[in-house]
Amino acid sequence: MMELFSEQYVQYIDQEHVSWQNMIQMAGQPLLDDGLIAQEYVDEIITTCTEKGPYMNIGPNIVLAHARPLPSTKKAVMALLLSKQPAALLDDPAHTARLWIFLATPDDRSHIELIQKLATLLMDADRVQRVLAANSQEELLGSLRAE
Repeated sequence: MMELFSEQYVQYIDQEHVSWQNMIQMAGQPLLDDGLIAQEYVDEIITTCTEKGPYMNIGPNIVLAHARPLPSTKKAVMALLLSKQPAALLDDPAHTARLWIFLATPDDRSHIELIQKLATLLMDADRVQRVLAANSQEELLGSLRAE
């Protein structure tokens, strides 16, 4: 998975009672810090999710946080946050997640290859389980590097 996620955009957290909005904010924070996105993109993800429902919960324990392209987004890029404790998307216990993948895209096309690679990786249930089993930043990075 490291071909999809730069190491500086991968985070592991062990905090209790983190809201779904804060999970999205924290997942995108490294991209904000590097100037690849603006806060408006994070806000757009939260608004979109609130308005359209939990469709971003793409599988057990996995959220793919994304929004429509915005001009302030510099390039197609993804970040990943793994939380030891799950958070309920839209505060709905039927949609809890520990793995929060943040996708930013500047247009309607540049992210397609990223999504294709991500879909292939997420279909590997063993690999996803190794990622979810990580208990530290080091273990998370190791699970992403493992073939």
